[in-house]
Order: sequence, then structure tokens, then C-alpha cells
Amino acid sequence: MATIDEIIKREVNPFDPVTFKTGNFWREDKQVAATVDSIHQEAINQVTEVLRLVARDQRTRTILLDGDSGSGKSYLLGRLKHKLNPYAFFIYIDPWADNQHIWRHTLRQMVDSLMYKPEGQKSSQLILWLKGLSAFKDRSMIKKILGERGLFIRNFRSTYPAGIYQAKEFFGVLYSLTNQDLYFLACDWLRGENLDRDDLKALGVNQPIDNEEAARGIIGNFGRISASTKPIVLCFDQAELAPKYDGIPNLQPLFNLNTALHNQYLKNILVIISIGTNPWNVSKERLEQSDLARIEKRVRLKSINLEQAEALWITRIYPLHDQANPKPDSPLYPLQKQALEQEFPGGKANLRSVLGLGGELFIEHKLGRKPPREDSLATFKLIWLKEFKKTQQKVDRIRQFSSVDLTQMLQQAMNALQINPEPNLLNHAKYSSYSFTYQHPDKTERLGIFWNEEPNMISFNAAMNACEKDLKKNCCDTLILIRSEKLGKATNRGYKLFKKLFNGSPHRHLTPHLDSIHYLRTYQLLVNSAGAGELVINQQTLDLPRLEQLIRESHVLQNCPLLQDLGLVSKPIIKPDPDLGKIKDFLLNLVKTQFMIGRQKLVDLTLQDFSHIDESQINQQIQTLCQENQITLIPADAKPQDQSVCWKPQTKNNTSP
Repeated sequence: MATIDEIIKREVNPFDPVTFKTGNFWREDKQVAATVDSIHQEAINQVTEVLRLVARDQRTRTILLDGDSGSGKSYLLGRLKHKLNPYAFFIYIDPWADNQHIWRHTLRQMVDSLMYKPEGQKSSQLILWLKGLSAFKDRSMIKKILGERGLFIRNFRSTYPAGIYQAKEFFGVLYSLTNQDLYFLACDWLRGENLDRDDLKALGVNQPIDNEEAARGIIGNFGRISASTKPIVLCFDQAELAPKYDGIPNLQPLFNLNTALHNQYLKNILVIISIGTNPWNVSKERLEQSDLARIEKRVRLKSINLEQAEALWITRIYPLHDQANPKPDSPLYPLQKQALEQEFPGGKANLRSVLGLGGELFIEHKLGRKPPREDSLATFKLIWLKEFKKTQQKVDRIRQFSSVDLTQMLQQAMNALQINPEPNLLNHAKYSSYSFTYQHPDKTERLGIFWNEEPNMISFNAAMNACEKDLKKNCCDTLILIRSEKLGKATNRGYKLFKKLFNGSPHRHLTPHLDSIHYLRTYQLLVNSAGAGELVINQQTLDLPRLEQLIRESHVLQNCPLLQDLGLVSKPIIKPDPDLGKIKDFLLNLVKTQFMIGRQKLVDLTLQDFSHIDESQINQQIQTLCQENQITLIPADAKPQDQSVCWKPQTKNNTSP
């Protein structure tokens, strides 16, 4: 076995800033502070107690969770989900694009979260919720009603005789959830998809949930019939990213929604609103006092003490100690408690600052000196790759997002490319938020974008009519329809109008592919993190302008097919093996952020991200980087498994070819 110092030299920094990225707790497998139970334990106890009250009397309650940037709000939500999921259904609601769609956004996110399977369960939260309803308590009745739709609906309507929005259709869709062939279609209806006539017929319903009133009604249904089940926890994360009014987050629509949940006497719901302390102090002055009164408890995340900081360091370092022989004398080695006392003389510390300090001291010990200036671009590229791969795993269809969300994603990417779109092109109450205009940097004409993924053909016909009407008013020189959903049949009025309008002279149609959504969604998640003060690179918290700058410098959006089709980024020259360039870039970025790493560890980490290649291709790129004088191998004459790879920062006298 190796000594601890040998292990430190070959392993990655356990405080690596790439791991600081937070967000939707359904997306995160592990939480940074999860193994240090004392961190934020008081906050967890407060939330747990309120949840117990909700479970006891089924009365809806609201908690405001606030804290400074880096205090661990998103991590805390993750810990709450892992700790309390056996006792409640957890819903994650990320920032919404448009206050006019907040109920539909909430419903979509609600159903998406309910479709996840809790740890150790074979069924989704949605099916567990359904089986927990009082109408399902009679086991002898279950066998009968599951075999006959009409009996199922009658049983539910007799159990919940009043206050259910579109009761027959809603209970009919709940029945479809029990049919494996109709489950996902039923979920689409519940989440507010504007389904086509054939899909509606398969579910036995007449209308989709395509407006705020309907979305509010369906959310109300969940609340009204949930008294006999576990509580539903609605977590509104990063609330400071709400659409702004006069530069200040406009939280009134969110608090209108929260008040409605209370006023409608919905049962068994706990609302958690997570927001930064400074944005909250500014925004709350604009809220109605009656809405503020709906907050039963404010949970403020406090700084951690030095004992907790020390424990956090130990949890990060322990995996390295576990490999070492002999074991280090101190569980903190190579760090020292005195460093915490010097950095935080008041005895209190920010969670993020503690992790950042640990990372700095770890690298300093590994190199035996203060490291050269860290390469922010290299770190950012690694963060991007990590988030992009997560997005690929989580996003498996374009319609996972609403047309409003897709439109916002594209606008955000264009802003990063310094092409400033102007929202709300179409003069239509519904479709204006699906559209925008922009000036292409290389063209004089004004272009418009209309992104519509609603599968309903009646809606598609209305959308085409809206386009024709506004084009007659010269709303733009060229209108581009983005749509991957079907366009209808030749006999459909909407299809005929589509063929007339978007024939390429000059208006045209683009079909986006899923990989484009992966690029746009990954960037949106980073935008959200930056806006909430949660995106950190080399101990610096990135704001949106700095993130946009890194996007341009890194060229990570260069391979987004939709941006290429729009002519916003140039299509790269096709190379014989484009993967080799990606591997080389990854290797160099990883060495730049670690300064020194074991060669075999470097190969293993590369294989994790590029599983379709073999070691010989990786070693080939390592040799290329050595020849370019960007890295060096030490000892040079040792076996590969005994070598370390070191970064050679470029200077005036040491430049790569």
C-alpha cells in the first residue's frame, strides 16, 4: 500500500470546485454536507417539526428558507428529501420563465417529480400517492375497480363528491395511470401537455390542461384528495430568479399561488420557498401583508462553527486516508485545524468558504508550494462537461419542457453569444411568450423565432393563424418556426397554412433534435446557479456576465446543432476522429485544475467520461500533450502506472506550438 503523501500526489483534490455545483436535488446523487449530521441540524429539525404538524392535522403550511450565498440552501433541500422522503412526497420546482405561466410551470414540475421512484421503492411517487388515497383502502374493491374504468371513476367520485376540478376527466386519467400502456400519456395530460385529439381519446378525456385556470384546478385536486396520504412538499428553489420587475425579483405571483393553496383549504401540503437572504429582504417590501402572513415559519441558515468545518474536512479527506498505509496520525492530514482558526477568527464560517479553503491548502500541500494561478477556463470546461452529461441522462425528450421554457433557453444562449433577442414577437395572448425577434450580426434583416411544441392540431392551426396575421403586419423580415412535433396531415388546415407560410421564401421551419436541448438546458442550469450565487470557480462566485464570457471563450455552445442551423455559431470542420480532440482537451483541463495527478488516475477518470474509447487512445493524447510541452511526466523513466502528470503553465519562454 502507498503512504498518504503518495496517495495525495496521485489523487484528485477532494475539494475540487467542480463538485461545488448544486441545483435540483433530484439531479444530485450525493450531498456535500450529508455525512456531517450536525450541519444545519437546527434547520432540519424546524422543517421536520412543521412537516409533522401538516401530517397531523392536514393543514397546509409554508416555510421560508433563506440564507446567504454559499450557506447550503440547495444542499439542505437535498438532505431534507433524503431524510423525509419516507414520510412525504417531495416536489422540486425550479425557476419559472414567465409569471403568466406559474401555475402551469408548477403543475409540470410537480408531476415530473412525482414520476421519480424514491430510493428503495419499485413504484414512482405518483403511483405510491395514488395507492395511498382513501378510495384505494378497500382491497376487495381494488380488484373490481382496476378492471373497469367506469367503476373506478364512480368509486372515486363517491369518495370525493365535491370540489374536484373536471372530476370525471381527472379520475379517468388517474385510472389510466394504472394501465402500463397509458401511464406516460396520463402523466403528460396531468403535467399540462396540450395533447392531440387521438391521445385525448385514448385517455377518455375531451380537453387538455392548457391554461392557468385548468392547471390551478388540477393542483387543487391533488390537494383536496390527499388528506389520507403522506404530505406533499412543494420546494420552490432559487426563488430569487423569478422574473424581475424594475430590476427586483417579482415574487408576488409566487405568493399569490401560495396564498391560493391556503385559501382553497387544500390538504396535506408543505410549501418551502428557498431564497437568498439579500434578495428576500429587497423583494418582501413589495409583497402584500396578507401574503406574508401565510409564512408560518422562517428558517434562516446560519454559519457553521469550526467543529463542523473540521468534520466537513475530515469527511472529504477520509477516502484518501482509507487507502493509506500507515494511517496518518491526524484525521485532518494534510490539513490543520489551526488554518480554520486563522481564516475564521470569529469561530463561524460559510460552508462554501470552508470547502474552498480546504481545496487551496490541499493543492498547496500536494505541490509543496503555492500553486500557480488556476485556469478558470479549464475548470469551467470540466464543470460544463459534468453538467452536460447529467443533462443527457435526465432529459430524454424535447417535450419534457414547455414551449415557454424552450423559448427562454434559446434566448439565454443567444444572450451569451451577444445576440440580444427582444421577447414577445407575436401579438397573441398565448403565443407571444413562445416568440421573439433578433438582429443577426451578419445580416440586415430582422429575424423572428416561434418555438411551438404543442402536439394538439387544433392549437397548431391557431398558431399558424397567429403567424399569418402578424406576418401581414410585417412583424419581422424572416420568421423561423422551430418544431419537432408532427405538423399534421395534408388535409389539416394548420398543415396547409404551414406549407404556405414556411416554405423557405423567406420563412422557414427548423426541426430541433434532442442534443440541441441538452446544450440549451445545460446552459440554463448554469444561468440559474449563477443568478442564485451558487456557481463557483476557483473560489470566485460567478455572476451572469462572467458566465457569458466563459461560454464565449470556451466555445462549448459551438456544437449545438440548433445554434448552427440558425447561423449563430459556425459549424466546425469535420475531422477524421473528433473524439480525440475532446479527449485531449479533457486531459489538459483536468491536469490544469489538479496541477499534479497520477497518470493511471488520469486515465481512469477519462475512461469514466469517454467509456467508448480505450486506454491506448488516451495514452496517445498524453504523449501529444507532452510533445507540445503542456504537461510533463515524472519520473520520466518510470512505468506508466508509477508516473504522475504535471501541468506546465505557459510562459513567454515556454509556449505551446
